[in-house]
Amino acid sequence: MPPKKKINPLEQAKQLELKDDIPGAIKVYRSFLSKNRTHPSAMKVRIRAAQLCVMRGKHEDAIKLVENAGLAGRDNLLLMYTLAQASAYAGKLEEAHQALERTLEIDPDYPSAIARLATIMQYEGLADDAVKILDDADKRGIEAWDIDHTFGELAPKSGRVDEAVDRIKKRLEDSSIKGAPRIALLNTLASLLEKQEDYRGAWEAADKSNQLNTGEGYGGYAIKGKKNNKTSTDLTKYTQRMHTVMEMFTVDFLKTFEPTDKGPEERPEILMISGMPRSGTTLLEQILSSHPESESAGEAPFLIQAAADLKMYPDPNKKIMERMSMTKRNKIGEKIVQELQESSGSSRYVVDKHPSNDEHIGLLSAVAPGAKMILTRRDPRDIAMSCFFRNFALGHGWTNKFDSIVDMLEIRLQMHDHWLEVIPEGAPWIGLMVGDYQAIVENPEVETRKLVEFTGMSWDDGFLNFSKRKRIVPTLQPHQAAQGVYKGSLAKWVPYSEFMGPSLDRLNAICEKHGYPV
Repeated sequence: MPPKKKINPLEQAKQLELKDDIPGAIKVYRSFLSKNRTHPSAMKVRIRAAQLCVMRGKHEDAIKLVENAGLAGRDNLLLMYTLAQASAYAGKLEEAHQALERTLEIDPDYPSAIARLATIMQYEGLADDAVKILDDADKRGIEAWDIDHTFGELAPKSGRVDEAVDRIKKRLEDSSIKGAPRIALLNTLASLLEKQEDYRGAWEAADKSNQLNTGEGYGGYAIKGKKNNKTSTDLTKYTQRMHTVMEMFTVDFLKTFEPTDKGPEERPEILMISGMPRSGTTLLEQILSSHPESESAGEAPFLIQAAADLKMYPDPNKKIMERMSMTKRNKIGEKIVQELQESSGSSRYVVDKHPSNDEHIGLLSAVAPGAKMILTRRDPRDIAMSCFFRNFALGHGWTNKFDSIVDMLEIRLQMHDHWLEVIPEGAPWIGLMVGDYQAIVENPEVETRKLVEFTGMSWDDGFLNFSKRKRIVPTLQPHQAAQGVYKGSLAKWVPYSEFMGPSLDRLNAICEKHGYPV
């Protein structure tokens, strides 16, 4: 019998990437590095593993991979740049700034590092200095799409919108600009054209971007060699799962998870915010994580992972839920708390704003009594427009088609209505409330005090000054980073109503059902 052919781990990892098994690819790369630190390909493997971690939002893992390279990593351009990306998304602006300075010591003309440094400085409150860095690069003849893109992001604050529009339009004339760069440029152009009140041009730019969108991860990292990077806009399976969840978690079924003196333990430190993308989850997360005893875990995957372990995907398994012992329920809740606190610096309260947590409120009630969930609401027409104009990372293919955005709004709000109906009676040991974006924007202190009272935290004036915290927020554009609560995002859909077609009638029906004026 011939010996089995030895599998090349690096080739295996590449194949896993192509199959969208990014966690599997990262695991193989890490295993390779643990056994082959001095291998000629070790640095290349480390860079790719760190990039994939950034792509998936595993920023702390990416940072550890870079740090494990030791002094040799300090001299590698791509590794230092990836460290900067990971540090920025992890909220470590000072570390990101330092990594970018080291990157530019290696190559002073590296466009991506120049652009990223300008972005970081914007979050640090140094908008004028950020623009100066870009202008200096331009004077030195450094031409690159990401320089123009970042200049476009900063232009609204510097009063140079017209100049930014001209630069981006000129850059888009270059047919060699494809993929993620073209998508990013089109999205920024759409935002700038809106500032110029060219609403038709803005809509057309956003539409072109969506037609090209491949749903790449944070940092613009992509899977090279994949035959079809086009993301799906089909919500059929998702909608079916939501209906199954609603049918499963009735009042009577929820009552079977009522906690006793034997458990599960109370988990009041878990504060979750969930809802449609662009519905205000980031605003609420910024407010609640500004307390001295609170910190954000970002869009943490731990509740979703627990659901996956319990076979809630692709079709929820009620029998597994029914058979869960009290001991297992308690262990799941304990694990979620530990993972949240580890990812947020062990603060007393942890804010998790994963947009898919709303699907698993029933599971949360079974494993973490005392946890709080805030469901975010905003005018559905503004949500739809904001989603259509946003270049999302991974997992939001439905945002590339306006009709699909409306489909998602319909099913998500239906699910929210379900939880708001069954939780108070079936699982009152879970805190559940609605946080309305418009109400918060119009009455910040009054609405913030309601949120704080709901969470159980003590009042702190920092709640009203959250925008002074200097940290990267991936879901905000740089010029929005330090604005705090602002009214400029209300009723932004109005100038685009003529382009929405029949979808506007559907959106108006959703608005009427949920109390928004039509």
